[in-house]
Amino acid sequence: MHTYKKYLELKYGLPYIKLMPEKKTPAKKSPDNKESFFQSIISALLSRSNPEAEKKKKLKAIAKNISKSRFHNFYKPAATELTGTFGKFMLELYKTVAPAQTMFTNTQNPAIFTRQLINFTLSENQLALVEEFEEENIIEKSKTVPFNQLNKDIEKKLQIFLNEFDGARVARAENLSKAFAYFKDFCTFDYYVLLRKYDSSFQEYGFDSNPRLEKLNATYVIDNLKDFLAVAYLITDESIAWNDLFEMFKQTQNREIVSAANWKKIVGRVRSVQVARTLDMIIQHASENPNYQTELNQNVPSVIEPFMDKVEADTRALMKKIQSQQKESKASSICVQIFGQTEPQTMKNYVPSFNAVLEKKNLSLLEYAEPLNYLKAFLLEFVKKSIREYYEVVGIRGQWDSTISAPMSNAYQELLKMSDDINDFDDSFAEDGTMGVKIKTLLPKTAHDAGAENIINRVVSDANETARNFIVQGTQDLITIGKTIKQLIEDYSLQSPLIMQNWKELEKYLDEPLKEFSVNIYKKIYLFAQLMQTYVQ
Repeated sequence: MHTYKKYLELKYGLPYIKLMPEKKTPAKKSPDNKESFFQSIISALLSRSNPEAEKKKKLKAIAKNISKSRFHNFYKPAATELTGTFGKFMLELYKTVAPAQTMFTNTQNPAIFTRQLINFTLSENQLALVEEFEEENIIEKSKTVPFNQLNKDIEKKLQIFLNEFDGARVARAENLSKAFAYFKDFCTFDYYVLLRKYDSSFQEYGFDSNPRLEKLNATYVIDNLKDFLAVAYLITDESIAWNDLFEMFKQTQNREIVSAANWKKIVGRVRSVQVARTLDMIIQHASENPNYQTELNQNVPSVIEPFMDKVEADTRALMKKIQSQQKESKASSICVQIFGQTEPQTMKNYVPSFNAVLEKKNLSLLEYAEPLNYLKAFLLEFVKKSIREYYEVVGIRGQWDSTISAPMSNAYQELLKMSDDINDFDDSFAEDGTMGVKIKTLLPKTAHDAGAENIINRVVSDANETARNFIVQGTQDLITIGKTIKQLIEDYSLQSPLIMQNWKELEKYLDEPLKEFSVNIYKKIYLFAQLMQTYVQ
């Protein structure tokens, strides 16, 4: 190639020109570009492996976003300072809600507000019924109205009251409850504590003087800001009917604690702050926690359902209490007429005191201890004495039709046997009795063994059924005897008796007049039947 080039130059005096274009060599990247490219890769790798670097990067971006936000004048990222503008924002909120704050904090019984908002949602008819359900009103009625009639009337009105809680009324009440809860939480936020960190000389509710609101290290009030946003963002809920709440305040407080117009401005202002997310970003930046998110507790407990349940439960409990008191009063009065002033105690083991240990374990209780005790006492004191004497004279020595005497005779024999059966039943609940041993053995196991609890409940339930059968059967037998005695008393008064043929002969076997003796027995039986009816319907 070089020889040929030289030949041309010598022969023709021309320079050598290469006919084919030479291959171009790619241009090398400048050192700056190369370095920038690798730096970006290294930076990305480092940020992934270095969380602290990534956090700083995020915080830097947050600071930049704050400076671009609508409320950028609330905060100086470089100094981590809240500005006087933010302080004035909080001071204006404090001034506006201060009357409501003092009302809430000075109310000794906060439950009054719950009752006010419930009453606000009730119909006029419901309000009237609630008044009727008051304890003193029901007790006063019970003095003049028979219990069964009163109970029926109260139950009817209770259903009317509950049925008026339709979906719309319940929804309105729950919405009002939510509005009240959000309003109260926002108004009772401690604005004073936050503002005092700006100016330590600032006095609570001291709005006559202007506090110094120059600057404040944001790290000092991170928790205050978090608490503020947790209550502030709730009031921007667009589903809340604020008009209902302010109408309720107007009716119950007779004044505007916060005007509806001012409240509307507050809600609008807070919504703007929420949309801008400036305060959220300030918390993220000042706390150096770029992942912080404001958490809202929007769960407001229902007020209507617990109120409905309480009215229903309290009213029915009161009716049971009245019934129990009337029953106890009636039973006490009858007992005095039957047994005198001394309270009989014939049962030893199936007694009310046995329930103490069962009640502690929330187990079934003995239900018929009192009436069974009275039945046994009556069997001992009257059946085996006065009625027995009457039966041996009239039933055995009397000359009358066996078809009339047989029911009384059978009832009398059943009562004598029943007295022994009740003794055996009572003995079974002794510490060494079959029921007593079983219950005593199983009681310690109930804490960890549901089976033991079930067995005890079944034993007690069976015992209650047995006791009830004694009472029912014994009362029926006594009524049978009483009805027969009543027939005999009427027959004795006739000039020509139709049932008994030898009344005059029977007189000599008794120490007192036969008719008077018969009447006294009949009265005792009648009273005892009434006593048992107060326990067993």
